[in-house]
Amino acid sequence: MSSVTYHALWLLGALALIALGSALITRHLRLREWRRQGAEDALEALARYCEWLAEQRRSAGFSLQRPGPADALAQLRSLQQARFPQLAPAMVQLLAVHARTLDFLWRQQLLRLNDPEAWLESDHDGRFMALWREHRAAVHALADLLRERAGGPLHDAEPESVFPA
Repeated sequence: MSSVTYHALWLLGALALIALGSALITRHLRLREWRRQGAEDALEALARYCEWLAEQRRSAGFSLQRPGPADALAQLRSLQQARFPQLAPAMVQLLAVHARTLDFLWRQQLLRLNDPEAWLESDHDGRFMALWREHRAAVHALADLLRERAGGPLHDAEPESVFPA
């Protein structure tokens, strides 16, 4: 084997290794960007859901007319399942609090319509705020895990912005 052939083979081998390394780095960067974008989308859906819940406290009656929890939670759930399956326990916690909150809101709406005096005496605001604190803990746990799993800095809709003091 001549010296030129020997060096050409080494050069081809080095170029093949460089191409493989470049492909692996590109794949890693694309996957990280895909996860980061998914985390941003999930945080935005979480913020929309939080805004809807905050609106329920401010409104006189419970309303599902405006697109809110169903759309935002469906998007959040699909993103969590597709891109962050390890966050299932945090998502289950949020959905459990959501179910209790919806039950409370429906019961309060029925009580307000059927017996306004009993509704006024029911300490609905105090019970709502207790559910709100549970909701806040579940939202922050999920948001923190999303930020941790994103793999890069996020430009997100901060769910904290919709919480009352």
